[in-house]
Amino acid sequence: MTQSWWTPSNSSRRMKRLRRIYNLKEGSQLDRYIREMRQLGVRPVRFLAEIGIVIGEYTPDHQSEIRLGKHPDVELVEPDLRITITEPYLNSNSTSFASPYVTVPWGVQRVEAEKVWSRTKGKGIKIAVIDTGIDGEHPAIKPNFRGGVNILSPNSTPMDYNGHGTHVAGIISGRSSEMGIIGVAPKASIYAVKAFNRKGSANLSDLLTAINWCIENNMNIINMSFGMEKVSESLRHAIQVAHKKGIVMIAASGNQGLNGRIDYPARFPETIAVMSISMDNDISAFSNRGKGVDVAAPGEKIPSAWLNQTRKEMSGTSMAVPHVSGIVALILGLDHTLNPEQIRYLLLRTSRRIESEEIGLVNAVQACKSLQKVTRRSL
Repeated sequence: MTQSWWTPSNSSRRMKRLRRIYNLKEGSQLDRYIREMRQLGVRPVRFLAEIGIVIGEYTPDHQSEIRLGKHPDVELVEPDLRITITEPYLNSNSTSFASPYVTVPWGVQRVEAEKVWSRTKGKGIKIAVIDTGIDGEHPAIKPNFRGGVNILSPNSTPMDYNGHGTHVAGIISGRSSEMGIIGVAPKASIYAVKAFNRKGSANLSDLLTAINWCIENNMNIINMSFGMEKVSESLRHAIQVAHKKGIVMIAASGNQGLNGRIDYPARFPETIAVMSISMDNDISAFSNRGKGVDVAAPGEKIPSAWLNQTRKEMSGTSMAVPHVSGIVALILGLDHTLNPEQIRYLLLRTSRRIESEEIGLVNAVQACKSLQKVTRRSL
């Protein structure tokens, strides 16, 4: 099924309009609901068929929107919230590739990914990076870049003008030893799902559209290096649908340095929540931790691809998440039939405990070994 798009008229462009997210009940008659939306003066913008959501716009003084929210076909209504990428904690200047670099970045070495490359590099596994886009022409990204979608401007390419999405993509499956950018899964297929603008912010409706696209296009993994403090029931529903479809979703715990509270969507039980560690194997000071976190991964001073064919070191739980996405790709490269909960079980069972922490550091070698030893029944 495909999503439908409605083009605004010239008159509606002149007037500032508000957006609402309408979650339809299962079995609702879409055509009838859309017709009634229009009759009440609420303009339908998108229908997300996979998750049963209609995005509608109306003028601030339009009272009919209240009636529409109480329609018998509507499960719930939410405002269109703003979401930000999980801001990096530390940045360094981007650099060209003139200087020599360590071939395999420290984070990839720490999770021991290169030790399983003789058996799996994630080939054939589709990873969606919901982010600011990706520079698909970057030399370290291009070999594994498979296109994607620009949610913000559907007729445009998902080019990255921020840098965050490109950096994340390089950690997952970068492939340029000369540039010192080798990802955890250097043959996994990367798809850019651009839902965040160049300033690193997005509307909830764009994020829901991104998840809907991932379901439609049969992604195996969704990398979610972003977070929000407030819970969204629409987002919860979309995450649940994707989980039931067998998509593994990995999300950032957040960078506020909180103990006992993590961001959404990492807090949803259907996602795999990741916090950050330093080179010294200590939990990063900026990393949120506590109930709901599943695993830890390298997230400080991580070198990866940047804009204008450069590279940059960045720190944050945003950088920890793609290390886990890469390991999941390595595992699925050995057995693509595993479901999200089987993947979670393997990651938790084989992570290496961090001193004084119940959470462990992900390890590619142990996860792949465990996959061989553990029978499907016990999973």
